[in-house]
Amino acid sequence: MWKKIVAAVTLILVVAALIVAAFVFLKNETQVYASEKFSVSVTVPLFMKVEEAEITERSIENVIDIIHTRKLSLLGFDIGAFELTERTLGNGSQFIFERVINESFIPLPLVTAVQELGEINHKDWNPVVVEHEYHKDFGTDPTVNPFGKIEFEGGDILQGNVYISTQMIEEYENGDSSYVRELQEEVRELELKDDSIEKSFWLKKDEIAESWLLVSEEDLFDSAEVEDDWIDFALHNQTQQLNWLTSDGPFTKLPHSLEPYTPMGYGRAIGRFEDNISLRWNADTPSVFFESMILNSRANLINYFEEYDGTRWPTEYTSTWLKDSYGITATYVDTRFNEYVAFYLDQTAELYDADIDQEDFAVEIYADYLLSRIEVGETIEAGEGFLIVDYFDEDPETPITHASLNHELGCLKILLAAYGNTEDDKYLNAASNIVQGIEYLGEQDGGWIRESGDLWYQVNPDGTFEGNDYPHLTLIDLLETQELFEELGMEQNNYFNELIDSKLGYIEAVDIQLNDKAIELLNNRNISYSEAS
Repeated sequence: MWKKIVAAVTLILVVAALIVAAFVFLKNETQVYASEKFSVSVTVPLFMKVEEAEITERSIENVIDIIHTRKLSLLGFDIGAFELTERTLGNGSQFIFERVINESFIPLPLVTAVQELGEINHKDWNPVVVEHEYHKDFGTDPTVNPFGKIEFEGGDILQGNVYISTQMIEEYENGDSSYVRELQEEVRELELKDDSIEKSFWLKKDEIAESWLLVSEEDLFDSAEVEDDWIDFALHNQTQQLNWLTSDGPFTKLPHSLEPYTPMGYGRAIGRFEDNISLRWNADTPSVFFESMILNSRANLINYFEEYDGTRWPTEYTSTWLKDSYGITATYVDTRFNEYVAFYLDQTAELYDADIDQEDFAVEIYADYLLSRIEVGETIEAGEGFLIVDYFDEDPETPITHASLNHELGCLKILLAAYGNTEDDKYLNAASNIVQGIEYLGEQDGGWIRESGDLWYQVNPDGTFEGNDYPHLTLIDLLETQELFEELGMEQNNYFNELIDSKLGYIEAVDIQLNDKAIELLNNRNISYSEAS
């Protein structure tokens, strides 16, 4: 009897082992994309199937996205999805974004491969290991440079790594949610075959794997020296370049003050969507790579804008600092980041007008949004004027926040620029109210200028001043605002000049070195650092 039981159990274990072995080692490869230059395939276990694609298309200005969405099934049951987005930019370059989601309880071994490349030559973008420093606000970001550049018969490919993450969501009673990605792993060990690039990884339940490549018929860089300089810069300036790219925008390391919290929290941070680093590098060393990164950033910003009703660029994760101070949760609007985005979109549309067909000025769209917040009273009254608060969650039950001087000057610049574009008095009237508000508060008990000569960071809803100012940011805002007044044929603001002189005196007194942007603006006004004391 016992012999029969042992034999039966042994048989069951052998069959189970064979099934597991078949699941792991026997493969089913499906081609999911093909072009004249290369193809892409997905390899899954034998009993799994990659279903036929549902293809959709969307246009962003003159950028075209073709999205291939396929279900993954096991023995007829849906267990996940594969998505490939082919994004063609105005300069002819293409991004290929891949995303795989495991919706089952079974760990899945997968391989995605870029194939039919012909003879290839690989340049490593991580030639040295760089220790990533701990940041007091963000912690340590372990991600590294993309896998590298591959020269092939059809041109150049820049291949990114594979990022495996899980979606974390905190839901609130008002119906809003906070979205954070928890990074589980960055797969860096990609395999180069004779004519292909293979990315192998396992996905556990609810995990998402994302990767990307940039392909161009032209050389991505005009010289090997420029490419080497960029690789070195990216390795040593981790917070200024982007590694984890998706069709929905870049994911970057988020601060610890997160809800939901994880030390490996990443998200779509509005302050990192616009690629000012590529913009700066492309001005000095024009290259297809930098131009493509800029054009891609525009597509991401416009998609995100449309995702949120086409009026602004809100933050989709909660800051516990804002929640604890004012009760603000995601989604909310950061006026400073939105200002940066609006100016970036209009600037890049002008610089790359041959590759971009922008329908509306982003500055005017955002200026109209600011006017809508003024209308509902999200301001701090100040004499005959007012200040726009720094953050909006668009919930009338939430208390208004503080107004910091740098945010206020950012709003002022947006409104002045919109007036310059349109000559519509509604923008000028709002800008004049902000100037009056800043001046009025400047007259109260010492105003914005502290005893040290430095400036207060913010004014609270009760009219009290608080906080330490940035070393350079507010100074730059003041100088840029004075330039805007002059460009519009207006007189410079005398009180703003007082603030500039006081800030410069403080900077010299405590021996702070001015940054390049501040020096450039001071030179434009014929004020040198030593002359300012």
